[in-house]
Amino acid sequence: MIIVEAVALFEQLIVAKENFVRQGAVLALSFILIQQTEASSSKVGEFRRVLTKMITEKGEDSITKLGAILAQGIIDAGGRNVTISLHNRNGHSDMQSVVGMFVFLQYWYWHSFAHFASLAFKPTCLIGLNSNLEMPKTEFRSNAKPSTFAYPPPLEEKKKEENERIEAAVLSVTNKKKISASEKILEKKEKRDENKEKQEEEKMEIDLNDSLIDNKSLSEGKNASTMKEPEPLMHNLQNPARVVRLQLKTLQMPESSRYKPLKALSQGGIIMLKDKKAGEEQEEIVALVAAGGTRASDVKDAGTEEAQPHAPFEINIASY
Repeated sequence: MIIVEAVALFEQLIVAKENFVRQGAVLALSFILIQQTEASSSKVGEFRRVLTKMITEKGEDSITKLGAILAQGIIDAGGRNVTISLHNRNGHSDMQSVVGMFVFLQYWYWHSFAHFASLAFKPTCLIGLNSNLEMPKTEFRSNAKPSTFAYPPPLEEKKKEENERIEAAVLSVTNKKKISASEKILEKKEKRDENKEKQEEEKMEIDLNDSLIDNKSLSEGKNASTMKEPEPLMHNLQNPARVVRLQLKTLQMPESSRYKPLKALSQGGIIMLKDKKAGEEQEEIVALVAAGGTRASDVKDAGTEEAQPHAPFEINIASY
C-alpha cells in the first residue's frame, strides 16, 4: 500500500540529526495521515504522540517544534472534516489548490505563507439535494464498521498526583491528653456496640439467605456488563453526512429509500437525488439550523445586515 511505504520512508527522517529535516518529515507525514484512523493506518496514534512530545518538550529545537505545531494543525484541519487534494472530484488539476500548496512551501522564508495550505483543503462530505435544492431527510448505508472511519478519541488529561502529607511533630504532653480523652470515647462506643451486636445476631439468619440471592444476581449482572456487544458490520449515515475519501467506496442507498442518486455516491460532495415517490408523499426536509445554516428570515428578524467586504489594497511583498 502506498501509505505504508510513504510512512515508512518518512519515519526514518523524524529521528534525523538536522532540525529542518525533522520539521519537513512531520509536515509530510501530516499530509499523508490526514483523516486516517487506527483501522486504516496503525501509525496514526504513534505519530500523534510524537507530535505531542515534540511540542511539549522544553529541550526540543524551535524549528522542529514549529513543524510539529503546523503538522498537528494540518492533521486535524477543519475539525477533521477536510482533506488535502490538488485535484477536483472529476480528477482534473485544481489551480487554486496547486497555487495554495506552492505558496505554502515558501513558509520557510515567511511563516505567514503557511496559511495558504487552506486553499488545498477539500471538505469530505456527502450532501443529497432534491429538485428544489433542499436537503431531504434520507439515509446512506456505509458497508463498514462505525469505528473504521470515526473521529479519533479525545485526549485524556493526566490526573495530578496528590502530594504526600507529612505529619507534623507533636509534643508528648498533648499526646497523653488526647489518649485519655480517646479512651473515654472508646469505652462509650464499646457499650453501644455490644447492644447492637445482640440485635444484629437475631437478624443474621434471615439476612444470610437474602444476601446469597443478591450475590448471585450481582455476579450475573457483572458478567453481562463485561461482555461487549459486537460492532455492526454496517451503519447508516444521515443526510448531510461526514464521509472521508476511503469511505466513499463503501456507500450505497438503502433498498427502501425513496430517493435515487443521479450519479455515483462514490464521487462524494453534492449529489442530486431523484424522488421516486414525487407527488405521492410529502417530503421531509432537513432544517437548516440543524444542518448548521441560518435562514434568511432569521437574519431579517434579528435586524442584522451583512458586513461589507474590505476595500481592495496593494501590498509589496518585497518590503517584507
